[in-house]
Amino acid sequence: MAMTAQRFARAAVMVEPRQDLVLREYPVPHAPPGGAVVRVTCCTICRSDLHTWRGLRPAPTPIILGHEIVGTIAELGPGLARDVRDQPLAVGDRVTWTLHSACGKCRYCVEFRLPMKCRSLRKYGHDSCQAPPHLRGGLAEYCQIDAGTSLLKLPPGLPDFAAAPANCAAATAAAAWEAAELKSGDSVLIQGAGALGCYAAALAAHAGCRRVVVVDVNARRLQFIRRFGATDCIDASNAAVDAVAAIKELTEGLGVDAALEVAGDPAIIETGLLSLRTGGRYIELGCSFPGARATIDMSIVLWKLLTVRGVHNYDVRHLITAVDALHEAQDRFPLGDVVGASFGLEEVNAALRAAHEGTAMRVAVIP
Repeated sequence: MAMTAQRFARAAVMVEPRQDLVLREYPVPHAPPGGAVVRVTCCTICRSDLHTWRGLRPAPTPIILGHEIVGTIAELGPGLARDVRDQPLAVGDRVTWTLHSACGKCRYCVEFRLPMKCRSLRKYGHDSCQAPPHLRGGLAEYCQIDAGTSLLKLPPGLPDFAAAPANCAAATAAAAWEAAELKSGDSVLIQGAGALGCYAAALAAHAGCRRVVVVDVNARRLQFIRRFGATDCIDASNAAVDAVAAIKELTEGLGVDAALEVAGDPAIIETGLLSLRTGGRYIELGCSFPGARATIDMSIVLWKLLTVRGVHNYDVRHLITAVDALHEAQDRFPLGDVVGASFGLEEVNAALRAAHEGTAMRVAVIP
């Protein structure tokens, strides 16, 4: 179904880093072949959005930020009729989608099975909005979905606030969970109690991990993450606390089976490695910005036979896992509470400041 009359959409545009975003209007594009146009109903502000806004990550300008998006289909392009579960798609369906599009033809997509590293990868909220189709970020009223993007219909019982972070934080946590090879009965250390840590804890608890240990320097966040399945919390702001010794004590002197670094602090990586049992797995997914250098005694990795893996972006199966887990676990964990504040599009600069101050795990913008 095509939109017949030309319409325009407001968007919050970052012209330069560290400056207030400005509202601009752009023509709403028609859906491309294999793609769609979505009316954005909720966009949550990710930490990477903040890094870009603060100038910590290079990005082309002007740019419409935002990739944790939920919306309703406004127009379907020719060739797009079903979602990744083979469910029929129609105008008005509530959807989310992978944060990137991929070509499906290059060696990364086909041979290496790493579509998140496609040679022609495009990520939503990461491209300049200078040229058409302009609207490729979530801080806008509409967003164009490219061919090569995997759309997923959302279950009706999963509210927007709970679903929006699924296509970044929760899906990335699902990718890390898979990389860590976690299973029921395992123990896991999560370094960082932010939104990504909350989703990682919830997924681990949902999978039946017997111990979910979380280390952070923020006592308020540690208290919050207990509601997401953390069994043990260690406040690293207390200089008298030896986190490694405490973790060993919780795990019969062995150490945890796997550790996930989600705080984005390279200084804590060695602590995570020391906290692993022999043969353990260390997953790095927090340091997603240039210059995140760490000094590590590599003999720890050698002697303890450790596996160290990086996780960046995700495959569509991780998005499906995340949405299913959020839907199944929403009565167990307060998923809607991750979003602690919401703002209209005209209040986007207040939203960015609130997200930067960290008073809430996630801040939502409702265009």
